Amino acid sequence: MSGVDAADGAMERIARARAARSPAEVAALYREWAANYDADVFGAAGVTGTDRIADLLAEHLADRSTPVLDLGCGTGAAGVRLREHGFTAVDGVDLSPEMLAVATRTGAYRSLVAADLNQQLPTLEGSYAAAVSAGTFRDGHVGVEAVPGILRALRPGAIVAWTIADWSPFAELAAGWDVVHLAREPFRRGGDAEMTMLVARVGGAA
Repeated sequence: MSGVDAADGAMERIARARAARSPAEVAALYREWAANYDADVFGAAGVTGTDRIADLLAEHLADRSTPVLDLGCGTGAAGVRLREHGFTAVDGVDLSPEMLAVATRTGAYRSLVAADLNQQLPTLEGSYAAAVSAGTFRDGHVGVEAVPGILRALRPGAIVAWTIADWSPFAELAAGWDVVHLAREPFRRGGDAEMTMLVARVGGAA
């Protein structure tokens, strides 16, 4: 397969993921995609947004031993990047056990949990000083209505570093946060500014 064909195939699979409209559809897609996800997304499609949001968190969170929750961690790319920055207590949660199996092999995570972020997260009340997320907040995956439940996993004053596809539903929510970075940026090499990069200090429990 040529590089062009590989890139076209990768973009087709990414488009399918972006078009998914239910947790069941998302889970089925990632079940099939887990083994080739990294090659498609970070190789053929050239996604850079995961590294970028992890870098932004590292820029604003000095304590590398503090517990960080990776929301929709997938195959673990954000965890790997945070480990490169020296973070030692990163936990991940994702809907897909198949994606988590890949993340396990990175060695970047203290623990990994299969859970739907649209539901109440189990046994995580007030556990984390920060949360990172790359590509999870988009239609059909995780929307703004899931944020109150996610915030319950965070300590008061925690830092969030999230990529958000459709900013408008989040704007009112974030108005009450201490926003330190907010910009529409590219999510892949040579791409348009298609994703909002948010870093903010939040109040913790909703």
